This record gives sequence, structure tokens and C-alpha cells, in this order.
Amino acid sequence: MNIRRNMEIPNHNATLPAMLGHLSDVHGNQVLASDSRRSLTYRQAEEESRELALGLLASSVGKGTRVGLLMANSPDWIVAWFAALRVGALVTGVSTFCKPPELARVLKLADIDTLLMQDNYLRHNYVQNMERALPGLASVRGGPLRLTGAPYLRSVWVWGGAKPDWARGNPEDLRALGREASGLSAEFLAEAEAQVSPADLAVVIFTSGSTAQPKGVIHSHGTVVRHAYTMYDYAECAPGTRILVLTPFFWIGGMLTTLLNTMIGGAELICPERPDPEFILELLRRELPDQITGWAGQLAAIKEHPDFRPEDFLRLQASHNTQRRAGVFGPPLETPLPLVPNSLGMSESFGPHSGELDGVVLSEDRADSFGRAIDGIERKIVEAGSSRELPPGETGELLVRGYSVMQGYYKRERGECFEPDGFFRTGDLCSITDDGHLFFHGRGGEMIKTSGANVSPREVELALLAYPDVAEAVVLGKPDRRNGENVIAVVVPQPGERLDPERLRRRLDAELSSYKIPKLFITDLLGEDLPRTDSGKVQKPLLLEMIAGRA
Repeated sequence: MNIRRNMEIPNHNATLPAMLGHLSDVHGNQVLASDSRRSLTYRQAEEESRELALGLLASSVGKGTRVGLLMANSPDWIVAWFAALRVGALVTGVSTFCKPPELARVLKLADIDTLLMQDNYLRHNYVQNMERALPGLASVRGGPLRLTGAPYLRSVWVWGGAKPDWARGNPEDLRALGREASGLSAEFLAEAEAQVSPADLAVVIFTSGSTAQPKGVIHSHGTVVRHAYTMYDYAECAPGTRILVLTPFFWIGGMLTTLLNTMIGGAELICPERPDPEFILELLRRELPDQITGWAGQLAAIKEHPDFRPEDFLRLQASHNTQRRAGVFGPPLETPLPLVPNSLGMSESFGPHSGELDGVVLSEDRADSFGRAIDGIERKIVEAGSSRELPPGETGELLVRGYSVMQGYYKRERGECFEPDGFFRTGDLCSITDDGHLFFHGRGGEMIKTSGANVSPREVELALLAYPDVAEAVVLGKPDRRNGENVIAVVVPQPGERLDPERLRRRLDAELSSYKIPKLFITDLLGEDLPRTDSGKVQKPLLLEMIAGRA
């Protein structure tokens, strides 16, 4: 168990509206977020979201209304998100990566009633995407929407220069609606907010699996607020810290670790209008942020850009654990990587369920640990495919239960989501030591069966990743008539390095049993060549298809 050490949850209802009000009082005129257009202080976030919330109330949005938010990271995203939460709406963050068919599925699956969207982002024209996603939308002229493709969608408000005929208006129109509506006032909104409880549903987060359709993970206000304060202890984020943000707010990492933890600490989020390495390098040199958040692949792409200079990252002040594990390129650290604890979590547990406080250094016998249980969360290991609990040290499926675990999946009954005792099956193959340290061995569905023996892809991947000339390793099982499956490794070299498959094989031979050593090494692919989900995970089935001829 980890002992909390810093921030305490304020003495008020654990709801997001109350949290925003409290942090507005605490941090006041400090900058919360900025982009190329403007800066937003904590106090302005409270004031602007109040105006927008009154407009939403005037447009008949209230407790339980399904609101979709389709925007890139920006001060506008933060204001719109809190405005909807203040009136008790259930808010779905819609991925900015959605193509029209995906957008149509999300709008329908999530029963979106009111959509708050920007008109475009990068190469995405969301006005056109909406018209392609929903047949008949382009011909609508005013009035509540009635579309078979999204039967619950009634109104759309569009941020930006575009104002299509089917949109109800822009944010200024929405704010004006609130100002002009009879009986609406700050006092009215305060009373509405008082009816939002910690038990009320707050957010839906769509996960991006590697094979299955996305699932809508539902979390309550109490879960979001309490876990945000709990996880603040696992990050370094002081008032005035300026953080360049590459992780989107609509997914769990951006929502919890980036947005909410930053707000608790009183730091500033710098939201780039473009994520490409050239622009980020320019922004780093102009803004001189203290930290940068992003996926390892994003950060690696910045480092590999021809214009990259080491001094661009040497000044960054990342946390000890984050810097080593997430790939932030700051000053070198003396602690070997295996002794720096990782964390393990998922959207279903609203982020980490296992981890260690920042700065913890593991003992040699706990190298590569993913940490102990976050306070308030229970974990157990059961035999794969059954409910028989396994003793410490044995590998099986990880189950979790506790305050941060989701309310359920949208449109799925509780029995489909949880065990009878309330535990959630994570699908992760793990082991837990007698003193609570968790070790991750792979996903249950990824276990390779070769010549009658089980091989964990994760075990082989970790062995390959330990070599300094390896940037990324993906281990796959290729169906084979004789062996059942053959172990295959796609190994991406570090920039400027060349990998010799025979040398890799000899290295592994000194560390792993012979049946775990891949029969084929593919070493001529780069990180950008690998098929990935929206969240950056490698899609192993697609990768296996891609290399089928060579395997």
C-alpha cells in the first residue's frame, strides 16, 4: 500500500463542479491553459464555464443529458467540458481522430443529444465529416435534428468560423441564450450544481482496443475527483509549472494525469495547435516549458527530427519515474531503468490501479515492478479462465476492485462487466509478490502456444527492450501446422543503429529458454511503419498480416 503524502481532497462534495470552484478560489489568476489564440486562468475557466452552463440549461440540457465534446486540446475544450458537467450532463469525449464512419458509431452508441464541436482541426473538417457520417444532415435547415443515423441527436453547437445550417449556433449564441432566458442566473446554476452528487455519472471514455470495437467506460463524479486527488501524489506538478501537452484530454491519460492533476497543482497546460515534431520543437524553443507529456512514440519522433538538438530536452524537469519510463529526454539519471517502478492501469480503473510514489527506487529483487496497489484498490490473481485465486508469485489473470473502478460499460448490464463479487477482469496476465509488487507478463489473449509450451510475448519483448540499440519490440505468434505457433519478433532499431538478427538471437539465448527465442527477427521496419490504434498501441493482428509473406 502506498501512503498519500501531499494534497487532501477539499471538504466539499466530490463533484467536478465543486472541484472547479475550489481550484478557482485556490489558484485564481494563475494561467490554467493556453494556445496560440489565448490564455485561460483558473478564475476565467470558472466564469466562462458558468456562462456556457447557463446557455446549456436554457437549451434544455440538464441532469443526465448525453453531451458529446468533439474538440482538440484547448482552453475551449476545458471550458466546454466543465460547463456540461456543471449542469449534470453525462459527457462523452469524442476522439478528434474519428473518421466519418467512426463518428457515426460514437454518436449513435453514446446516444448523444447535444454535440459541442469545433469546425476543423489539422486536416479534419468536422463539418464535412458530420455530413458524411449522418445522411440527410446536410439538407437540414434549422429546428431540432431528427436523423435515423443518430436518433437522439437534437442540437449541435459549432466553435470556429463555420456555421452550417444544421447547427443551432456558435458558442456566443449559446451564451446569449443563457443571458436572455427568463429566470436563469448564477444563483439558479448554483442550485442546479448543488443537485449534482458524487454518485452521478460524469464521463464516458471510449477505449481503443486492438481488435474489438471500442467500449464506453462510465465513471461517476466521485470516482473522477477522488482518484485525481489520489494520483496527484504520484506526479510532480507545482504552481507555475508549464507543461507542453501532447496527450488528448478525451482519453484517460490526458484527462487524469494531464488535465486534472495539473489543475490540482495549479500548473499551466500549453496546448499546441499542431502535433508534428517540427512545430513542437519550435514551440519548445519559444515557450520554454518545464515539462512535456506525450506517448513514447510521439517523443521519439521529436528526438528523431533532423532539427532536434539535445538541449531542447535537457532543460525539461520531468518527474524521476516519468522521465525514465515515458521517454522524456532530460538529464541522464543514475538509477538503472529496471529499478524505476512503472505503473499499470486502464480506462476502466480511471488510470493506474498499481504504482509507486514518485522518486521510489526498487530493490534488485523487485526490478521491473509495476508497483503496489493504489490505496483503496484491491487486486487478486486468478487462474486464467477460472475464479480460483492463485498464491503470491504465480502468474494468472489480474482482477481489480475498488473506488476508482468504472460504474460499467455503456449499454451493458452489470453482469457483463463484473464478477459476482464486484471484481473486474482486466485481461492482463500478472503476478503479485507477497509484499504486493505487481509484475506484468502480457495480455491473456496474446499468450503464444508453441510446441506445447506457453510463451509470454511481454517477457520476450522486455528482454529485447533491455538492449540499448532496440527502440521497440513486438513479439507475435504466427500459426504453424507443426508447432501450433512460431514466435516472431519485429524489432525496431534506435535511430542510427542496425540490428543483426543473429546477434539478437545469441543475446536472447543467454537469457531465455530456447522455446522462447523467436524463430524469425524482422529488423528493417521503423516505428512509423507499425499499424497502431488511436492511442498508439501496436495492432498485432494487422502487423501479423503485414509481415505474413515474410513469416
